[in-house]
Amino acid sequence: MRRGVIRAGLAALLFGASTPFAAQLARETNPFILAGLLYLGAALAVIPTTIRDRPDPAALRRGAPRLATAVVVGGAAGPVLLALGLQHASAANASLLLNLELVFTVVLAAVFFREHIGARVALGAGLVGLASVLLSGPGATADLRLGAVLIALACVCWAIDNSVTAELDELAPAHITLAKGLVAGGANTLIGLSVAPLPPLPSVGAALVIGALG
Repeated sequence: MRRGVIRAGLAALLFGASTPFAAQLARETNPFILAGLLYLGAALAVIPTTIRDRPDPAALRRGAPRLATAVVVGGAAGPVLLALGLQHASAANASLLLNLELVFTVVLAAVFFREHIGARVALGAGLVGLASVLLSGPGATADLRLGAVLIALACVCWAIDNSVTAELDELAPAHITLAKGLVAGGANTLIGLSVAPLPPLPSVGAALVIGALG
């Protein structure tokens, strides 16, 4: 129990720390290239795990439709929307707005997947949603509102991703991350390179490291 809490806390710390660096890169890098590099970094981080525990081909075939949805929506569209949003929102605001992923995941689970949502979960999700509205509502600049909308759309993509991959019991999270990273990350990087040059190597390395930590 204690070990799990420590791991969860460490993961949250790394995720929170990565957002300011990603926000800085977003202002210097094409959004498709940044999105692609972040997910390629995530893929690189899980390669050792997937080598040790290779996915069952039959399980891959059975989960192909859901995995494809996760790759396109969560791996390709979501990161690009986030990269665009980070160009308009501060790192602090973006970090708070990213909690909307929880809200949208709860809504999708309750409305479309008919999962029972307890009162505490509903209250927590509602408070997060209210905080996000207050953050980007009256008084916010037009630029921040645009950033908030883009980040919220990214969170919708990841909520869909969470919902479809929750049913992929036969595939480990590392397998799903590898698929999203290599396919969606590679595609976004190529799209970005078709319209913009590769950023400096330090920026490339930083994006890969942030993706691996995130």
